[in-house]
Amino acid sequence: MSETATQQRPGAQALSPTDEIARLNKIVQALMDRAERSANAQGSDFNLFQTTIMLEEQVLSRTAELEAALRENEEVNRVLRKTQADLVAAARSAGMAEIATNVLHNVGNVLNSVNVSAGLILSKVRASKVEGLARAVQLMNAHADDLGTFLASDAKGRMLPGYLMQLTPLLVAEQRAVVDELVALTKSVDHIKEIIAAQQAHAGASSLVEAIRIHEVVEDALRMNAGGPARHQVVMQSDLARIPELPLDRGRVLQVLTNLVRNARQAMEAAADDSAKLMLDAEIVEDETLRIRVADTGVGIAPENLTRVFVHGFTTKKDGHGFGLHSAAIAAREMGGTLAVHSDGPGTGATFTLELPIRKPGQTP
Repeated sequence: MSETATQQRPGAQALSPTDEIARLNKIVQALMDRAERSANAQGSDFNLFQTTIMLEEQVLSRTAELEAALRENEEVNRVLRKTQADLVAAARSAGMAEIATNVLHNVGNVLNSVNVSAGLILSKVRASKVEGLARAVQLMNAHADDLGTFLASDAKGRMLPGYLMQLTPLLVAEQRAVVDELVALTKSVDHIKEIIAAQQAHAGASSLVEAIRIHEVVEDALRMNAGGPARHQVVMQSDLARIPELPLDRGRVLQVLTNLVRNARQAMEAAADDSAKLMLDAEIVEDETLRIRVADTGVGIAPENLTRVFVHGFTTKKDGHGFGLHSAAIAAREMGGTLAVHSDGPGTGATFTLELPIRKPGQTP
């Protein structure tokens, strides 16, 4: 065997050159596959590293965006809280303004009655017969030394006793009329006090319930609206005096009726009908509810306005303010009752119905 011949393991079969080349090719291919797998493995680690870096950057970017959004949200919340506070303050101011407006309106209604009473008292005082009494006393003082002779023989003296007899009943009637107007004036002033006190106690205080006669309250409401034209006839459609004393908030009931009567009178004035009538009625329903109706033959109410007449500020009158009926509806609700209106349309008049619960003895408001 030649020296260059390939040495073989003992017992191994000699390979042909072709087989040896094939074997070597397999070894090389195996080595190449191993190297490729190693390279691929290293490449996967690198890609994973790159992916991790990209995810971290995205997380940081998203975190920054969320932090910015959070700061913006905090600013929005701050603005919302301030806006809410402003709205609460505005609502409180609006509520106070509405209460003040209602107070002024209701006080204004009563002041009309005050003016009427004051005017009547002034006219009666100016036309008083007391000056005649003063002249008679002055005449008697001038003849104090010979008063008997003066009354018996002097022409003026003989007329003086008869004059004094005629003057006495006139002065008594005059005094009674002035006293009546002063009583009415005092009631009006007391009602103004009740209106103000009720509004001052509005936030949570219980209503001032007392036993009242409803016909007396109705009469007061009519008297407080007596300053308008006298051509409107007032018709009592039932005997209000037969209704017994009821535990009610007199001030609020009077406030509602005063506004309803005033509204009815204005509606009839606008209708310019000399035969217009103001009709009042009251009844107790099933021993649980006091129902009072105030109806008029005035201008009526359009169907689209029936749901709006109690809205604050709504009015169809040229010089109206839209406070009276709104205030009356609030007072009815504060007493646990309701105030409703019905009209068949323009020119047919209107009927307002006030319903109030009748509290049993010992029952709390």
